Amino acid sequence: MLGVIIAGIAIAVAVTMFQGNAADANRKAIVQDLQYYATKARAYYARPASAAGGDRSFLGLTITRLLPHSENENGRYYIESATADELVIIGIGKMLVEEDSIQVRMTMNEKKQTIEMVH
Repeated sequence: MLGVIIAGIAIAVAVTMFQGNAADANRKAIVQDLQYYATKARAYYARPASAAGGDRSFLGLTITRLLPHSENENGRYYIESATADELVIIGIGKMLVEEDSIQVRMTMNEKKQTIEMVH
């Protein structure tokens, strides 16, 4: 009987650890996607308007201008705000953690970006 209880506890711990690792992997994948979006956004920012760019502005930038799809196997992405000098992109993971999606916010400008784990 004690063996069954110990096995049950071990299985519960293993499941919890697996879910934690999967959530961490999804979070890292979203961050990686956001960094790719940042590269594309900076290219748009630097490109002249005559070449379908932002002409040193993020205004008018849409997520589909960066990539044809706003969703992939890791999550969904959308632009929260775009000003001349700053762009904010949100990534919402497809994996649920405690019945809520993983959310990551990237705020960027011409030179740097910051990543914030929302959930």
